[in-house]
Amino acid sequence: METEKAYVTSKGFISVSGIDSPDFLQNIISNDIKKVTDNNCIFASLLTPQGKLLFEFIILKREKSYLIECNEELTEDLFNKLNSYILRSKVEIKVETNLTSIDIPFLKFKELNFNNLNLINYKNYLIFEDPRVKNTLARAVIEQSKIKDFLNDLNIEASNEKYLFEGKLFKLGIPSKNINKLQNQIFSLEANFQELNGIDPKKGCYIGQENTARMNLKNKVNKRLFAIKIISGEVKEDQKITLNNEEIGKIIIDGQFPFAIIKINKENKNSLMSKELKTETSAIEVNLPNWL
Repeated sequence: METEKAYVTSKGFISVSGIDSPDFLQNIISNDIKKVTDNNCIFASLLTPQGKLLFEFIILKREKSYLIECNEELTEDLFNKLNSYILRSKVEIKVETNLTSIDIPFLKFKELNFNNLNLINYKNYLIFEDPRVKNTLARAVIEQSKIKDFLNDLNIEASNEKYLFEGKLFKLGIPSKNINKLQNQIFSLEANFQELNGIDPKKGCYIGQENTARMNLKNKVNKRLFAIKIISGEVKEDQKITLNNEEIGKIIIDGQFPFAIIKINKENKNSLMSKELKTETSAIEVNLPNWL
C-alpha cells in the first residue's frame, strides 16, 4: 500500500450556509456543531428517530459556511434529506461539485501542522486530521482544477493504486465502501460512533437522541460492527456467522472490504477475537481495532 502518496478519494461535499445554519445542524446531527471552528472539524451522523444510521459525515468550517464531507454515492440522498428538514430555517444547502477530497500521508500533515490543530489552512488549502481515529489519517479539501498545484505545493506524488484510502480505513475497522448497506440496518452505537467521536452525549436533543441515550445508559449495545478478515472462501451479504454452530452475527457488507455485525460483550470480546468463525461459504476472523 502506497502510504507515502496522495490519493483522490471518492467523497462528495455539501455546504450549509445562512444565519440559521448552526441551529439547523445542531438540531439534527449526533455531534455538537459548536465544536466546529476554523481550527477543528468533527465526525457526526444523521440518524432515524429510532437511532439507526442514515448518513455519516465530517463537518468543517469554511469561511461563513459549514462544509460536509460525505460518501460520494450518497451525496444527493443526504442533500435531499437535509432539505427536508429546512422548514422555515434561513439556510441554504448546496452540493459543491467543484470540490474533491485528497488523502495525504499523515506525516506530511504533521510537518505542516505546527500548532497541533485538527484543521489548518495551508496556502488556502483546507487540510484536516480525520477526527474518528487520532494520529492516523489526514485529508485536504481541494478545488478539482487545483489538484496538480496542490500536489506540487506539498511535494507529494499521486497514487494510482485503486481503493488506497478505503484500504486504510478498512485496516482501522472503519467502513467506507457500500455504506448504503448500513442504512436503517444498525444503531449508531452498534456502528461504534461513540468510540469514533461521532456522538456527543452532552449536547442535548437531535434526531434519534432519545433511544441512543437510553441504549448507552442501560448498556444495551450487545452487537458491534467489525471489519472481517477472510481466511478461506468468500463471504456474501446476509450470510449468518457462527461459532461452534451457534449464530453470533451476519455479514452486512461483502466484497473487497467486508463488514459484519457481531454479538459481543466485555466477557467474550478478547476470546472471540482469536476464534475462527464460519459462514456458509467461508472461514473468517474478526478484526478488533485498537480504538475499541
